[in-house]
Amino acid sequence: EACRIRAVAQPELYRDAGLIGTSQIIASENDELGWKKLYAGLPSLMIRQVIFGSIKFLAFERASEAIFSIHPEFREATVTALGVSLVAGGISGALSSVVSQPADSVLTYVAKDSGGNLGVFDGASKMIREGGVKSLFNGLGSRCVWAGCIIAGQFLLYDVFRAAFGITGEDLNQALTLTLDLNK
Repeated sequence: EACRIRAVAQPELYRDAGLIGTSQIIASENDELGWKKLYAGLPSLMIRQVIFGSIKFLAFERASEAIFSIHPEFREATVTALGVSLVAGGISGALSSVVSQPADSVLTYVAKDSGGNLGVFDGASKMIREGGVKSLFNGLGSRCVWAGCIIAGQFLLYDVFRAAFGITGEDLNQALTLTLDLNK
């Protein structure tokens, strides 16, 4: 993630170095930290991913349920059910972005602006002192659009394949139950 952020933030410096070269450059910038500098943003990345993933699935389920409760006839045709997946996926991607944006902003700040010398909480405190709480939400609009489109596509493809193979929610529950029973 540190390499990706550097390549995006300073493409003229890092693009030609590639992944390995960028990793080596970052690791050599501070003799005391070395390779640890590559992982300075890891706690923020993990927090962001857990929050994003949790909200993504929760919001998708709730949005789908809400749409189907208003229009139960949408369940009857595959095309309308897939349309619900697309809309609910877009909603879940945008909502996930709103909730996880502060962690993403801190991750970017810690990895890029502080040179990897700050922890998650110190980075967040410094960001808020310098730019106010709004600095945690910089770039939120474009991230909502991007994530809404990507997540909508993911859920659409998931439901397309479920429909193509005739897999129902009950089938998935049975597979989970079987897996849990095997682990006992």
